[in-house]
Amino acid sequence: MRVTADLGIPIKALMKEVVSRFGYTVTYRKAWKAKQIAMSRIYGDWEGSCKELSRWFNVVQWYLPGTVVRYGASNHDNIDTYILDRVFWSFKPCIDGFGFCKPILQVDGTFLTRKYNGTLLIASSQDGNRRIFPIVFAIAEGETKEAWKWFFFNIRSFVTQQANICIISDSGTGLLSALRTELSQWCNAHSVFCIRHVASNFNKEFCDTKLKEKVIQMGM
Repeated sequence: MRVTADLGIPIKALMKEVVSRFGYTVTYRKAWKAKQIAMSRIYGDWEGSCKELSRWFNVVQWYLPGTVVRYGASNHDNIDTYILDRVFWSFKPCIDGFGFCKPILQVDGTFLTRKYNGTLLIASSQDGNRRIFPIVFAIAEGETKEAWKWFFFNIRSFVTQQANICIISDSGTGLLSALRTELSQWCNAHSVFCIRHVASNFNKEFCDTKLKEKVIQMGM
């Protein structure tokens, strides 16, 4: 019941719950395994969830026609089996809404945890009130040059070919390498660094938080 009510309940809290209710002390590992079993019974296991991914996207495309989903897969030893390497998607309302946003794409990635690792890649824009507007998402093997090239190719091919787009990013090696290739494929596209990343690097060099804030203000 505790796991059902709170998926993020800490393992130590479960250990205390067992002591309180049953007067028995369990090891951290045993409590952790029990939580994994409970989560699997409630939400399904990792393997089953991954197998349902394509079906879930098919349902999304059925109810939101115009939603874009692209897969990247590689052959397994078994000739009839493929391994999912990447998936890219953009919901139809996001695609339509981008036409009313500023001509900018803010791109970034964040690593995923749990059983299957990888990286979530995101591109967002800003509306007229400077609020974040998500455009596209992807799950890939990491922030590699090839993953970013695939990401930008899908944006350009299936989401928008708008000219004069400004792409805002950090200075990641794989991302910059991909941008050098992709920018030539966009009409008058430009690339700039995220001001917060610039300010953070500035602060590492000069160790002055007040100057860091001024750098951010200069770029806003």
